[in-house]
Amino acid sequence: MKRKVAIIGGGMTGAAASRCLSKCSNIQIDIFDQGRRGVGGRTSSRRYDIRDGNDEAATVRFDHGCQFFRADTERFKKLVYGWIEKGYVSEWNGNFRSSIKQEHEFFGLPSTPPFYVAVDGMQSLSKNILIDASASADVRIHPGVRVAQLDRDVATKKWRLIGTSGEAAYHDTAEKLQLDCQRNVIGEESGYDAVILTDISSSFGGWHRASAGAPDFFSKAVRDKVGARVPLLTAMIAFDSATSIPFDAASFDHPVVWFAAKTSSKPQMKTDKECWSIVSTASYACEKIEETPMQDQKTGAFIPQSPDYLTTVPGPELLAAFEEIVCDKTGILGDNALCKLPTHVFMDAQRWGSALPCHRHLRHESSTRKVLSGVPYDSGLHPLAPTRIEEDSKSFLADDDLALYQAGDMMSNHTPGLEGACLSGMDAAEHLLAHFGLNG
Repeated sequence: MKRKVAIIGGGMTGAAASRCLSKCSNIQIDIFDQGRRGVGGRTSSRRYDIRDGNDEAATVRFDHGCQFFRADTERFKKLVYGWIEKGYVSEWNGNFRSSIKQEHEFFGLPSTPPFYVAVDGMQSLSKNILIDASASADVRIHPGVRVAQLDRDVATKKWRLIGTSGEAAYHDTAEKLQLDCQRNVIGEESGYDAVILTDISSSFGGWHRASAGAPDFFSKAVRDKVGARVPLLTAMIAFDSATSIPFDAASFDHPVVWFAAKTSSKPQMKTDKECWSIVSTASYACEKIEETPMQDQKTGAFIPQSPDYLTTVPGPELLAAFEEIVCDKTGILGDNALCKLPTHVFMDAQRWGSALPCHRHLRHESSTRKVLSGVPYDSGLHPLAPTRIEEDSKSFLADDDLALYQAGDMMSNHTPGLEGACLSGMDAAEHLLAHFGLNG
């Protein structure tokens, strides 16, 4: 009889774990993802059909989470080279610059290449990995589903998943709709032999839209291992005409903007307008979270991202800071600084409350840590390249007695980033196979 495994989260950790588990024919893998635009998690991409300044139709595209990734460990290099052969991934080459200290660059760009991106948008990588896994094994993907509660049957030792689907499952759904929705058993009625959680927000209390309702003691162990998380904000801007910015991506020494990348500089990311993803500094994101928290301090209710807020506060502020950077003659462009940026014809933004984990050595003490709504955040700058082991510990959290696991970059013993997230998912999956006695 097949073992049934539920993976909660279809980002790169979930995809990497699925890929590993799919090599065993005696496992059924069910992946539950609550993303509005499908699997991908923090490697999400967006496409919008808009009207430009002349009221003509135009398509604009962005990577609004993970901008690129590294492959520094031998194990992950081998995996990435395989993805390159399949056409899923390409090395990203371009005109890259920096105005910040090398050790504070955004994942080592530009000083520590190579850099890799998924072809046709970062989100395509997790999709392609899961398509491959589904072609060779019993892998079932449940998009637009929120797992809100985990119930374990003491007699059968199986986990039943309780949750919602459709509009009520999404992060940005109005709180009233979320409260009024009916929760039901999702996936296998008989339950699952094991559960792998991949979203760190699963460990939040029930107030959070991404909480998976895991046992309190397990969620506490997860939070203790994380220490603090690093928040970021991303603005997505499309300009009506070319900007004349001479670089494709850059890391900045600026209080508001840490990084920016031009969409069209990435393989097969074609757009009708010049599009830029502008990533904030962690300190700026902390300021915005403190101003506009994710939880109502009086009622305890979750406060979803509001498009009105995102496009009137962080979006314009990130754009203004970016314009300040590229128009500063004493800055990164020197005498080639622009006079001004063209009119923008599209703007959106995203709040990543748990964009990255803080470095392992900062889990217990940090001068840049701040607790907001009971959640520890850290805005300190520390090297993100190359990827290396930062701590002599497991790269995931395991409770074999309950067959409950937490994986992801927040659990990883490696430098924060996509590489560590994938390695964590793979390690957790291999551990589970050994626990089931299926690794031979």
